Amino acid sequence: MFILLLCSLFLPPRIALATEPARLLLILDASGSMWGRLEGQPKITIAQAAAAEIMQSLPENIAAGLMLYGHRRKGDCQDIELAVAPGAARQLISTRLAGVVPKGKTPLAKSLEQAGQLLAQGEAEATVLLVSDGIETCGGDPCAVVTALRNKGIKLVVHVVGFDVRGAAVEQLQCIARAGGGGYFPASDTAALRQALQSVRSAVVEHKAPAPPPPPAQAAATPEAASASKRVRIAGPGTVELVPAAWVKMPPRQWALIEAESGERRAEGSGNTASVKEGEYQVLWKQSEHGHSEVTLTETVQVQSGQTVKLPLDTGLKLVTPSGLKAPHWWGLLADGETLHPEVKYPDCLRFRDTLEPQLTPAGAYHLLWRQSEYYPTVDLGLITLASGRLNEFAADSGLMLQPADWVTKQPYFYALLDGQGKQTARWNVYGPQLAPPGKYTLLFRPTEHGHGDIVWGEVEIPAHGMQAVALNSGIQFVHGKETPPPYRIYLVDLTSKREIVMKQSWGPLPLPPGRYRLDWHQSEHGSKRSTLTDELVVEPGTLLEIEM
Repeated sequence: MFILLLCSLFLPPRIALATEPARLLLILDASGSMWGRLEGQPKITIAQAAAAEIMQSLPENIAAGLMLYGHRRKGDCQDIELAVAPGAARQLISTRLAGVVPKGKTPLAKSLEQAGQLLAQGEAEATVLLVSDGIETCGGDPCAVVTALRNKGIKLVVHVVGFDVRGAAVEQLQCIARAGGGGYFPASDTAALRQALQSVRSAVVEHKAPAPPPPPAQAAATPEAASASKRVRIAGPGTVELVPAAWVKMPPRQWALIEAESGERRAEGSGNTASVKEGEYQVLWKQSEHGHSEVTLTETVQVQSGQTVKLPLDTGLKLVTPSGLKAPHWWGLLADGETLHPEVKYPDCLRFRDTLEPQLTPAGAYHLLWRQSEYYPTVDLGLITLASGRLNEFAADSGLMLQPADWVTKQPYFYALLDGQGKQTARWNVYGPQLAPPGKYTLLFRPTEHGHGDIVWGEVEIPAHGMQAVALNSGIQFVHGKETPPPYRIYLVDLTSKREIVMKQSWGPLPLPPGRYRLDWHQSEHGSKRSTLTDELVVEPGTLLEIEM
């Protein structure tokens, strides 16, 4: 992970640009490795808090901005975004920082290059703070990029914080700092990260230059000598041991280790362990063959040769649902910012089929999706945030409960909720508790496919928590002779809304919302016309009105 803080310094007061505000650009690396844990917390959580704190503490005369990368797509070296332009409202930076979900790779060179292009537009000197938890993973040469930027005359100073790094990553980050004429700060915990950011803040605001990074290590000279043999030493594999929480159902259908930033599959799990070469990995988890999609879990693990490292599996979601609610065809999680197509039976998202048991999930912000039946639209129950390292409980309990009288058809053709634009938000064909997002809707009800038209029952409001009960216990029933056939059509016209309700070749009973109606009659399809039998019928709440012909 890295953060870049870019700040241009004031020119002498006699120059016209002296009043130009100092610029500061914070670039946050949201690569997959940032899900690694320090002091029991994901590194991204620590970095978000420390970065937000330092940005909010800057003087008002500094025009601050934010750049992100690796936060939208896994394995994409082009995933770099200027999220907040320098000079925008400071609160926007904190808001965007809070919503960062690490996913991708670490394109250090390309990010530094884009930062340099941005800074080249100004005349004042600029400061860059790079905070990284890893090495370049997109094939670039960040040291060469920084050198080239400064050789072009761009007034650039680069400070670097190595956040929980080791080995080759330390050498590369120190190289970047040397090329940028700045300092290098190792940070192995939260306190060290905050102190490092504060040191760079002092360099920018108070012009206190930090110590330069140490010079590169010089390789010992090797005398020329003939040799008749050659020995090669390679690092052996390490072992990852899963430590599942008590609520995790073991064993899964399959699991594997994938590289944290590229997403490339490297080793298959067997039981609770897997052997793999040195590197940083995440778990790819598939609970069952047909009922679950593959899930990339957010926790990362650093594997060392010859060592066994334990990886906790403890991030998940448990839905708390109303009593009597049946498991849906599937429920799932759609990443915030992705588009839902309700009619698609199996969208590209995390899906869990025919179950309400707790599930392992990645941390982050998601839309909770619910598809009660294979043949009805998917319902978006709203945005939820899943914290890392615990079983998140979410009360999925907002919805609708129709309460039909004993004379109402036992299984309706459908009933649905329409939003303010008349679009179906949810649709069902069985009674009982049904989940729906909170809000105001129009309830549509259709008892049978061919014997009835759609009935607009009225307006309903789904609460944030709890089931909105709607009684279907008012309507009409015709009393008729045993051998008397029903007419071709019976029409009930609501005298208030002017909406028309149709019953086809039936004596009923017909559910109707309470209200005043005109009764029209069409005896046969051919040879007769529609006529009015009575100008007003009153259907009272909770009453089945019997009409004797």
